[in-house]
Amino acid sequence: MEREALEARLVQEAPFVVVAIDSSLEIAAWNSAATRLFGAAELGDAVTERVVGTSAEFWRGLIADGAARVGIAGRLIEWTAVSCEGLHACYGRDVGAYAGEERHALADLLLRAITENLDIIVWAMERDGLCTYHEGKALASLGLTSGAFVGQNIRDIYGVENCRSFDPVFAGELQFVDGVSHGQDFQNWLIPMRGPSGQVELLVAVSLNVTEQRLSEQALRDRLAQIEAQQRTIRELSTPIIEVWDRVLTLPILGMVDEGRAGELMESLLQAIAAKRARFAILDLTGVQEIDTATAGHLIGMVRAIRLLGAEGVITGIHPNIAQTIVSLGVELPRMVVHASLREALGHCIGRLSARGR
Repeated sequence: MEREALEARLVQEAPFVVVAIDSSLEIAAWNSAATRLFGAAELGDAVTERVVGTSAEFWRGLIADGAARVGIAGRLIEWTAVSCEGLHACYGRDVGAYAGEERHALADLLLRAITENLDIIVWAMERDGLCTYHEGKALASLGLTSGAFVGQNIRDIYGVENCRSFDPVFAGELQFVDGVSHGQDFQNWLIPMRGPSGQVELLVAVSLNVTEQRLSEQALRDRLAQIEAQQRTIRELSTPIIEVWDRVLTLPILGMVDEGRAGELMESLLQAIAAKRARFAILDLTGVQEIDTATAGHLIGMVRAIRLLGAEGVITGIHPNIAQTIVSLGVELPRMVVHASLREALGHCIGRLSARGR
């Protein structure tokens, strides 16, 4: 009995948790370490009620596997289980401190994976400018090696003007700064890090090299500008304004005329009328195969605009099917001069000029 009492006392005073349970998951033993960690328990209590956050499946799994690690009450507990004569002794050890070391090791591993594989620089400096960390794959693009600026003063390296964005960080503000460093474009996130006193003691920065991205964006802008210039040239070539006679212009129109194209045609034609001091503008529709209400409206608007400049608009080359469409659409053509061919229209304009003495 003395030996049994001694063993019971050793179990009670063990520095680790000892919980014995039966097959019904009722507590058969509960030592002082278990009480400190989980609170008091009575023999016969359900272990799932005393060890909050655990389930029957957890305990049965622990008994079956012999070991488990689980977070309980904000602590990481490492369990082992031994079964004997219908009882299951479960031994728990708080490995929170060990887990903290694991987390630090994992954090270091993750940081190294980021700095070694992404085109960034992670660096840190104290309030006075002393650099305490300087790592990242992007250092190579600057011709620098790992830890190149550690122990040096960042403010001295880059100068007062380039370091003004650091001051708000030490006042507690997160900063995002675009900048050029060593001929490369960087996006910089400047993060304030507070110490135990609550004061910002460290600036931690993540600098992303975006040089290739910026070059690609500029190349895309240049390409778009080139395409727009080509499109303008194509539009000018597709709608040439020709001075077929002194003070007589002709505009051959091809294809459909939508609102955007009508605006371009009108602008070009009116500018040419004003520049040439033209008296007549012939709109040649020989190349127009189809017409709708909108197109007809654009042509009428163009003729009215020509008239406002003191010139006369003449339409020529209307196909029979277009004439039929205009009639069926009920489009009015007020005071518009229409001729069958460009030759007839030109003859009309020359005759009018001669009659007026130009």
